[in-house]
Amino acid sequence: MAKNLDFKGFVIDLDGVVYRGEELISDSNRRIASLKKKSKVLFLTNNSTRTRADYVKKLARFGINTTEDEIITSAYAAALYIKQNYKKPNVFVVGEDGLKSELSWQGIPTGWRGANIVLVGLDREFNYQKLSHALRLIQNGADFIATNTDNTIVTERGILPGGGSIVSAVQAACGKEPIVIGKPSQIIGKIVLDRLKLKPEDVLLLGDRLETDIAMGNILGMKTALVLTGISKREDIEKTGIEPDFVLDKL
Repeated sequence: MAKNLDFKGFVIDLDGVVYRGEELISDSNRRIASLKKKSKVLFLTNNSTRTRADYVKKLARFGINTTEDEIITSAYAAALYIKQNYKKPNVFVVGEDGLKSELSWQGIPTGWRGANIVLVGLDREFNYQKLSHALRLIQNGADFIATNTDNTIVTERGILPGGGSIVSAVQAACGKEPIVIGKPSQIIGKIVLDRLKLKPEDVLLLGDRLETDIAMGNILGMKTALVLTGISKREDIEKTGIEPDFVLDKL
C-alpha cells in the first residue's frame, strides 16, 4: 500500500487492530503517529464499555496521543442517536459504566422504571433479572436499541463473548429486531463522516472484521483495508463475499 498517505482521512478500529486487550499489536503506535502527521485520523470502536475519555487514557498508555473528538464509540453514538430522536427519553441500560456515562453526559436519564428505551451493549454482569426486565419493557412498548451486534471481542486472553451475544439473548426473548447503532450501521457511519468532513472516497477504513468494519466502509463508499490481527482471516473474504480494497498483515 505505497499510496496509503494519499488518503485525507483514516478511520481505525481499535480492538484487534491497534491492541488486543491490554497488549499493543506490533508497532501500531508508530504507524498511527505517522498517519496523524499528514492526515485526519479517527478511532472507531463498537465496544461500549468505556467512555471516550477512557479510550484517550488507554491509548496514551500505548504512546498514542489523541483527544475525545478523535474517538467515536458505539456508546457515544447511541447517546447521540437517542438525544436527537427522542423528546423525552428514559433508558433502561443493559451495559456498563462507559455506556451509562455517555448517556449521562448527553443529559439522558436512565433507570429501571418507566423506561421507553431498552439499550443493550456488552454487560459482563448480565443476568436473568436484567433479561426479564428488558423483555417486560419491550413487551410494553419500549424501543429496543443495540449498541452493536459483535458476538465476540478480541482480548489478550483470546476471543471472548461480545455485546452481540447479550443483544441476541434479549432479541431471542422478545422476538424483535433492535435498532443497531454501531458498525456496520449507517447511523455511526454518518457520525464518522460528519466528524471527518471528508468525501467517503478520500477515507480509508481499517478494521479486523469483514461483517462490521469492511461492510460499513463498503456501504458508505470508503476505501477499506482488512487487518489480519483480529477476527477475520483472508479465507473469510470468499466465505462472506465482503471484499476489502486491501488486506494487511498488520496496521
